[in-house]
Formats: sequence, structure tokens, C-alpha cells
Amino acid sequence: MSQRFFLSQTPTDDTTAIEGDEARHLSRVMRVKTGDLVELFDGQGTSWSATVMCIERNKVTLHLDAKYTDKTSQQPVVTLAVALPKGERQKWLIEKITELGTDYLIPLTTARSVAQPTSAAISRLRRGVVEACKQSKRNRLLEITPSQSLDTLLSTASIKTRILACPTSSDSMQSILSTPVEEILIVIGPEGGFTEEEIDFSRAHGFRHMSLGQNTLRIETAAIAAAVLAGQCQRSLS
Repeated sequence: MSQRFFLSQTPTDDTTAIEGDEARHLSRVMRVKTGDLVELFDGQGTSWSATVMCIERNKVTLHLDAKYTDKTSQQPVVTLAVALPKGERQKWLIEKITELGTDYLIPLTTARSVAQPTSAAISRLRRGVVEACKQSKRNRLLEITPSQSLDTLLSTASIKTRILACPTSSDSMQSILSTPVEEILIVIGPEGGFTEEEIDFSRAHGFRHMSLGQNTLRIETAAIAAAVLAGQCQRSLS
């Protein structure tokens, strides 16, 4: 199996170069040699088989042998808005929802949030997305957007199918599987849950309240469950 490496810029001809950390990882950690075959991907749905031509200290030049473009996805565009957990649990969450095909993650701040989505934290999570794409052979990066407050998200969301994950709801999120949708937004709160004011505000702005199961889930487990269920939906043709 060829090693996979990320291209931060899409090539414009039949040669390209990897620089910086990715080049050092290729040459010093994976110990790839001149003439070896590797796989490259640009994070936008395209991958290439490539041959290593030249290895320098912080730069690797490659020849692109063949190009592959992802087929159009049959699942809707999936956005998860999540009040992130602390520490290493964030990394685990990112890894799994990337593997499951989630398109967008919106880091949320809520009344009971325990982790602040700082710029440094988001940069770290974006690096985790690249690593998860390498491992899972996903060619399109999960996009992590700038953080938003819950009130801002609830009042400005334009996606038609928008859901607030609520463990006390009598409606199961599995009910969304029967109707094709083009896009879906699922909001997942902190471990302390949403406040009554936040729940009322979400209802006033057209969010459907749905349960992910009979048990109360941790944030990362809820995000994975939501990603799985949303990924099982069929994409509408509109």
C-alpha cells in the first residue's frame, strides 16, 4: 500500500513539490526514497499516484503519474455544530467524524461550554483532519469553520433540515432517514446540556429536537452517532 501525503496546493502540471513538515515526514519518518511510489491528495476531492524524483532537506519533488477524482457523494452535505469537549477527546472526535464523511464542523460556544475553541486549538484540529484523511483515504478535507456562539448559529442558520440533539426528545433522529435531503445541520451541546433558554430559542428558530438514543451520550459519542445517521440519509436531487 502506497504512503499518502497531503498537497496544500493543487498541482498545475505533471510535477509538484511537498515542503515543510510534510516533506520531512515523507523523507525522515517514512524514509521514502527516490523512485518510490506514493499517493498524494489535495483535500478537495482529487488524488494522484506519484513517483519521488528528488529529496532535499525540506522539499520533495514528485512526478504525477495518474490522477483520480472522487465521484459525487450520494449522501447530503453534513454539518455538525459541536460544543467541543476538553483535551484529547477533541482529537478523537475529529478523527472519527472525518473518517465518517462529515463535511463541516462548527465549533460552538454555549452557556455550559467547557472548552474554548481558540485559534490554536482549531489549528491543531485541522492538522488532525489531514492525518485522519491520510489514514482513511478520504480525499476531501473536513472543513472546520470559525467558531460561533450558539445564539448566532441558531438565529442565522439557513440549512432547511436543522436539528438540535436533545436526549429528552421523544423523536428519534433515525426518523430523518426516510426523507432525502440536500443538506443537514445537527447541533450537539456540552456535557451539561443546553439551558432551557437555549432550547426555547432553538425551537423558536425552527430547529427540530431529536434524540440520538435512549442513553445520554458524551459529546464525542453523540457527534459520531450523528455523523453515522446523517451519512445514511439519501441526498435529494434538488
